[in-house]
Amino acid sequence: MKCSLGKGRNVNTMQSTGRAIQILRSLGENPATSFYERLVSIRIESILTTMAIPFILDDYGNVIAKVTGTNSLESPIAFVAHMDHPGFEVIEEGDGTVVAGALGGVPLAALRKNVNAFSFDSSGTRASCRLEPLPELGKRRVYVRSEAPLGIGTPIVFDLPDMIVENGTIKMRALDDLGGCAAILASLESISADPPEGDVYGVFTRAEEVGLIGARLLSGEKTLPENTFVVSVETSSLIPGVIQGGGPIIRTGDASYTFNAEAEQILIMGRENILKEDSEFRCQRQLMSAGSCEASAFAVNGYRTTGIAFALGNWHNATTSIMDEKGDVGEEYISLQDFGGGVRLIESAARSVSARHDSPLPSRAIGEVTEEYRNRLLGTARLI
Repeated sequence: MKCSLGKGRNVNTMQSTGRAIQILRSLGENPATSFYERLVSIRIESILTTMAIPFILDDYGNVIAKVTGTNSLESPIAFVAHMDHPGFEVIEEGDGTVVAGALGGVPLAALRKNVNAFSFDSSGTRASCRLEPLPELGKRRVYVRSEAPLGIGTPIVFDLPDMIVENGTIKMRALDDLGGCAAILASLESISADPPEGDVYGVFTRAEEVGLIGARLLSGEKTLPENTFVVSVETSSLIPGVIQGGGPIIRTGDASYTFNAEAEQILIMGRENILKEDSEFRCQRQLMSAGSCEASAFAVNGYRTTGIAFALGNWHNATTSIMDEKGDVGEEYISLQDFGGGVRLIESAARSVSARHDSPLPSRAIGEVTEEYRNRLLGTARLI
């Protein structure tokens, strides 16, 4: 089946990337950490409303948007990203002492040295504070010094730039995973203007950083149709074998799972369809094993999954590695080119679901068995 990126139109790379950057900047203005994602959620809901794309909030606060396809018999596809990022919450307060506990994989350095941060409330108002080490090691807790009063349950994140774009690089406090959220939103806008055959979902989840919680609950309750292909869209730590600027990564697995081959063929066909129009399009393929992503949560619950990743520097704001206590805290960063390519790949993949069985790549990669080798095996099958 022939797949097209749109009715008689070529992808305008600069325009689609520019729109995605605009959305990403808007999301980055809203701080979030696990269980405190509402500011990001509200912004996503506002963007979807402006795009006239219908959405729901499930009982857990996950946002689920849907573009209805033209053929109800075709399998749906869902692109999933999470709204939270590692941070802290106040867990003790009294006698002038405030203690915060870590939420998610914050850098060990942030527990061993003074770090600038800020708290925020439900309106988005920020108050500067400083995180200082507690004497007891291993408890993932810190003192908080703040002139503003901080009650139990106040969220805190690192005081890093909301967003900077310079020299072909995007830098943010929380690219993981606002980058994935923005890429999906920008793609949904184009997809909704010219829907493909199957339904396309954009899913924005909560509390990923503390154990894929939103995705596990959503997938466990079969909120999406069980025949949905699920694509995790995630920034993922740089590992050997991938490079920033080499294009978005077709993610074959993570630290927990290897993903589904049929689902991956959708991304492969999406890539191939882009290459027909743009021979310079760059894309990578790799098992990104530094951490687990939401594709694994859906896979455990029976969905066919795969992933798209952006190679991420300073993963979880660690300038060296998360477990390096002598490191520092800094903004995360990805390649602008990779990000723009990821937006294109999402849209192209959404239009390639029906073409997944037409992929020539498995036979191209393995090749056909020649008659010579077939006959040689037949002729030697019983020889000692």
